[in-house]
Amino acid sequence: MRKSIIRRSTQMPDIPTASTADIAFLLILFFMVTTVFRPTTLNLNYKLPTAKSTERIRMRRHVAHVYVDNKNMVYIDDNLVSEELVAAKIAPKVWEDPELITIINVDENVNYGKVDVILDQLKEAKAFKITFGTERPKE
Repeated sequence: MRKSIIRRSTQMPDIPTASTADIAFLLILFFMVTTVFRPTTLNLNYKLPTAKSTERIRMRRHVAHVYVDNKNMVYIDDNLVSEELVAAKIAPKVWEDPELITIINVDENVNYGKVDVILDQLKEAKAFKITFGTERPKE
């Protein structure tokens, strides 16, 4: 009988780490180029009416904002729309998310007829969860 002696290497193979910094730099560059930052303010001129009691909505996921400024311009989620097209813009959002809450931020000097048209458009789009934005009372 013949036994052969097999020598095994006890040394671990080296993993080259020279290109790790290059890969990290390329990932950072990719995310810097592809990330889109939303502006946090719309620069609209509107003053919300005050209310005796208010409740803050803390959800950010199931919310759509409708703004009406002091020039009677209607904005839905940062986009200018005419009041006749509110249902066309909100209906796909309600279709995607049935839990959608529509927050209407209206200037206190806007005619109620404008608000009534917007409410009718929201009813047509089946957006039944509606709340009005108000200012907190100052103490």
